Amino acid sequence: MRYLGIDFGLKRIGLAISDENNRIAFGLATLENKGLKDLRSNIERLIERYGIGKIVVGFPNNMNGTPGYLSKELSKVVEELKSIPGIEVITWDERLTSVEGERIAREMGKKDKKLIDRIAATLILQNYLDFINRNVDSSSSF
Repeated sequence: MRYLGIDFGLKRIGLAISDENNRIAFGLATLENKGLKDLRSNIERLIERYGIGKIVVGFPNNMNGTPGYLSKELSKVVEELKSIPGIEVITWDERLTSVEGERIAREMGKKDKKLIDRIAATLILQNYLDFINRNVDSSSSF
């Protein structure tokens, strides 16, 4: 089972996927945001193609921890994804991932917004994978 990472935006949606051991995240694609039905259809195809069992959605919190400006819209997306049978949906704090994505793209000499969204999705997913693997690794060392 693999994980899918999502960086949701009103214009574009960045996607990342984990390796089969759920240790490393890779940029997968950037979708144009054409609405909830289209997103669900694309996600269902990816679930089938890659054997995805969990989806990690970057949730936009402000620096003080309160919900960000996209949180209402994103809550609808999360509820829709939770209605897909057999899929667990996890929300994960995405603070500063887009800023970090821009910095990485700039260092690569790129200004492509689709690339930035993919990088942000990869950072969200990698942060989550690091968290769960750190907890698994530390509990198995005793």
